[in-house]
Amino acid sequence: MALNYSPHYQDLCKQMNPYLAVVHVAKEARGISKSLDNRIPSATALDYAARAELPNPKDYPDHRLDRVKNYVVYIEDIEVRSAIVASYEQSLHKNNLVYDYKNIVDEYRQVRVRIVMNILWDNRPHKEK
Repeated sequence: MALNYSPHYQDLCKQMNPYLAVVHVAKEARGISKSLDNRIPSATALDYAARAELPNPKDYPDHRLDRVKNYVVYIEDIEVRSAIVASYEQSLHKNNLVYDYKNIVDEYRQVRVRIVMNILWDNRPHKEK
């Protein structure tokens, strides 16, 4: 059974030994995955790297905010829930923890927003390790 390697990978194997070619493709795959905020599986990133192609970001939408909305659906206070979603959205945009209280002036409800945001931000799946 003959394996069908991509032309890009075959060229890399000719330029360097096969082991270094694998290391090179793996490094490219990590870069591709990171450029899409780890929204694609590792196997998909490896496939793109081996073919020397870049994925279209529109094919891999960002579901991080949807996950947060699913987590906070159990919070009964609608204003707190809205503040958490807005805070998380701004935090993603700025890549830093941001608190947006919206119209909440009650200190105890603001604390709820901060506590939930800290939990969500510290446990985010896209967090750099």
